[in-house]
Amino acid sequence: MDASLPVREKLALACKLLYMEGLIDHGGLVGARVPETGSLVLNPREMRGTQGRHPGMMEADDFVLTDAQGRRTAGTNNPPSETPIFTGVFGARPDAMAVFHLHLQYATLFSIVGKPLQPVGVTGAPFGEAVPVHPDPTLIQKPEQGVAIAHTLGEGVAVILRGHGVVVAGRSIEEAFAASVMLEDNALRAFNAHQIGTPQPLQGEELTDALAQIWHPKVIAKMWTFYNLKARENGVIRDRHPA
Repeated sequence: MDASLPVREKLALACKLLYMEGLIDHGGLVGARVPETGSLVLNPREMRGTQGRHPGMMEADDFVLTDAQGRRTAGTNNPPSETPIFTGVFGARPDAMAVFHLHLQYATLFSIVGKPLQPVGVTGAPFGEAVPVHPDPTLIQKPEQGVAIAHTLGEGVAVILRGHGVVVAGRSIEEAFAASVMLEDNALRAFNAHQIGTPQPLQGEELTDALAQIWHPKVIAKMWTFYNLKARENGVIRDRHPA
C-alpha cells in the first residue's frame, strides 16, 4: 500500500474544510509528513493541466510528494514556489507532521499595523502571550528564507509573516487545522475588541489554564468532527462518516 495515500486523502479533506471556512485562497498551501517514509506531501503549484489550483477541489491525486529538500519524488504536478516554508519548518521541527501556510486576513492585519496579536480568549491560548511576527514580507522562495521562518516559529504553533500571512505547525493534520481556525478566531475577536476599547488579554495563570483546556486532543477531535459534519451538511463532502 502507498503509505502516502491516507495522508494525501486527509490533506485533501483539510483543504476542503479550510476553503469552506474562508481560510485558504488560491495561494494558500498545506503540507504533511508521511510518517513511514519522511516524504513531504504538498499541494501543487498547478493542477489538472491548468495554471493554478483550487483548494476546494483538491483530491489525493493532485498532491505532489517531495523529499526533505523539496525535490519531487512522485506525482505529476510541480511543488509550489514556496516549498522552502515546508522544508524549513519540517527540517527544524521533527514533532511537526503538518504545516499550513495561509493568508489569514485578520491575523495578518496585526502585523501590518505593528500591533501584537495577543490571546483575548481561550482560542488564542495555544499561541502564547503574542504570536511571533517574522519580518520578511516577501514570498518565501529561497531555502534560507524557510530556515529563517522556522527560527522565528521556534517551538510554537504559529508565526505571522509580516503583511503576508501565517505559518501554522501541528503534530497532525487535525491539529494544524484546529490551530488555523483558532488563530483567525482569536484575531477576529481581538480586531473587533479594538473597535470599542482596549482588549484585556489572557495573562499568567489564566493563560496557562486556558491552554490546558483548549489545546487538548479531545477539543481538537471535536473541532475536526464538527467541521467534517458541517461540510457534509453543506454538500462539500459526501461520504457518510467523519474522517
